[in-house]
Amino acid sequence: MNEDETCTGVPDFAPPTNLPELQPFWDATARGELAFPRCPDCGRWHWYPGPACPCGTATEPQWHPVSGTGTIHTFSRVHRAFLPSGSPVPYLVALVDIDDAPGVRLVTNLVGPGADAPRIGQPVVLSPTVLTTHTLPTFVIAQDRITRESAPS
Repeated sequence: MNEDETCTGVPDFAPPTNLPELQPFWDATARGELAFPRCPDCGRWHWYPGPACPCGTATEPQWHPVSGTGTIHTFSRVHRAFLPSGSPVPYLVALVDIDDAPGVRLVTNLVGPGADAPRIGQPVVLSPTVLTTHTLPTFVIAQDRITRESAPS
């Protein structure tokens, strides 16, 4: 999705720029990708990033790209804007389990076809929303995954 398309419910304010520990996330999102930190010692994925892994290692987690597919863990339809200059309502906020980063759940917006009637457990795919100042990691319902998963074998 790009800035020329209508994007109901996507906030248009830039992420904080004073948090260097999040910069790899925003850099990946600007490229239309997702990346999350992973401990090089125990292999555990992290979100939000911290200075070290809870496994007790002193090694700093390393950032790795992921596929951008996931599953809706839960969602909420927002009918009242959080900020006075916020998003047009209603919009859908979802908590998405990232497929190839076990334990990572990302708070995001659902956009595009199917976003008006999502289901818990429904597959989604990254569809970044490009805004004037930044790119947000928004998701769409993964229609092709639904078709393949529900097709008889």
